[in-house]
Amino acid sequence: MLPILLVLLSAAPDGGTTCGAVPCEAFKTARAAFERVVQRPPVVLAVGEYHEVEGGPKVKSAISRFTREMLPALKGQATSLVVETWMTNGRCGEVEKAAVAEVKKVTRRPETTEDEITTLLDASYAQGIANHILILSCDEYRGMLDEKGKLDAEKSLLLVRKKVEEKALEVREKKEGGLPGKLLILYGGALHNDLKPLEGWEPYAFGPSLSQAIDGGYVELDLVVPEFASKDEDLLKETWFAPALKLAGTRQVVLVSPSPDVYVLVFPRKKTPGGK
Repeated sequence: MLPILLVLLSAAPDGGTTCGAVPCEAFKTARAAFERVVQRPPVVLAVGEYHEVEGGPKVKSAISRFTREMLPALKGQATSLVVETWMTNGRCGEVEKAAVAEVKKVTRRPETTEDEITTLLDASYAQGIANHILILSCDEYRGMLDEKGKLDAEKSLLLVRKKVEEKALEVREKKEGGLPGKLLILYGGALHNDLKPLEGWEPYAFGPSLSQAIDGGYVELDLVVPEFASKDEDLLKETWFAPALKLAGTRQVVLVSPSPDVYVLVFPRKKTPGGK
């Protein structure tokens, strides 16, 4: 672990400011902003991304930036990683194929996403981090679909929340991660990791219950690529979002802290050919 002084120096921001009435800081690099988040090492770091969608702007995804720019900062600190994904094995036949196809159709994730997940798992393994993904039973695949064979969004969201939380607690019980000095990273979408979910979304977030189970030390970090999330309806309701986007347009990384132990990292907005 780096000496505290070195961490503070490397994470020093270009300047503190506010985004709306919410504290935010601008940094030259994503790593510097990230080091600010983990300056006081958490027990569980729950990272959530605003997903890239097929046909979207051609800029680097959140997961690729996390892998290359932030994960290396946790070398020697993180011991376990749980990624919100699962691998098919064909044992559940048609119901497995149908569920996977429906998830793919609804989420609209690019084909490159699977490769980027693999890259994250490989990079973390190279740092000595134990990797975990979700394992679904045939009944769980079946439960993701409605009577017409379409994806049941509510049941699917509840299932993912349940599986990630169970895996996190399992890793903790085995004393592999999620303990002081043994950082557990959770990586998935920016919904399940919410420490203070929006009204109506509480059943789908493991943040409050997992934070209570580990008795503190839970930190939420949401990763926002402006080109993917600038029209997100929930984000647009946040008073800090528009000012953060404007600051990100100056080619700076913006770190917003809406509430204690909750951070939103907004990557720099790529300039368009017209200079905007």
